[in-house]
Amino acid sequence: MRAQVGPVRRLSSRADVVRAAVALADAEGLDAVTIGLLARRTGVSARSLYRHVSGRDELVTAMVDAVLAAPRPAPPTGGGWRALVEHEARQEWSLYRRHPWALRALATTRPPLGVGVLAAVDRYFAALDALDHQSALAAYLTVSGYVQGMAMLTAAEADATRDTGVTNPQWWSTHLAKLAGAVDSGRYPWLTTLAQSAATQPTNLDTWFDFGLARVLDGLATYTNK
Repeated sequence: MRAQVGPVRRLSSRADVVRAAVALADAEGLDAVTIGLLARRTGVSARSLYRHVSGRDELVTAMVDAVLAAPRPAPPTGGGWRALVEHEARQEWSLYRRHPWALRALATTRPPLGVGVLAAVDRYFAALDALDHQSALAAYLTVSGYVQGMAMLTAAEADATRDTGVTNPQWWSTHLAKLAGAVDSGRYPWLTTLAQSAATQPTNLDTWFDFGLARVLDGLATYTNK
């Protein structure tokens, strides 16, 4: 059964519409966010929604701006460019963890260019101001591209859990049992060792993210110190 997104103060303002759309995307994914479906889920007419947004593109841009405007930790005051870039990367990662649908909106060559996106990109560039503009752009794309690549796992898991009702631990529990014979066959010694260590040392996605982000920043540090 699909979640019902109730009317927010009768959707009397643009902010109400955007909040309802964010709630719908959180529950059902970005594809569910259309003017027609939002109207049906909230029990209002599509005509009333069009009084606040001109269409889906404007609505998605406003949604992204809204989630980017959520309160965020203050940036570090020490540590130089690396601490600032790491801070921005972690805020981006946190955004995708809270709202997996935002990855679909932002991981594109044509993102919604609202004030939230522009401000987020500008913060990255400000942290990299010691580099020339082209190098800063390349560094930003490297870091943000890593964050978005890892976030694909988060978004895919959210979609799979929503569409199948099977959580990630449940899926792996079933499939590891099926793979037990192959792992124990001796034909894959590295995977056998990995499976044994994973049983005693579980690793979550945030731990993998931390490892990769540190290595990306190590690489940038080597570049910036040339």
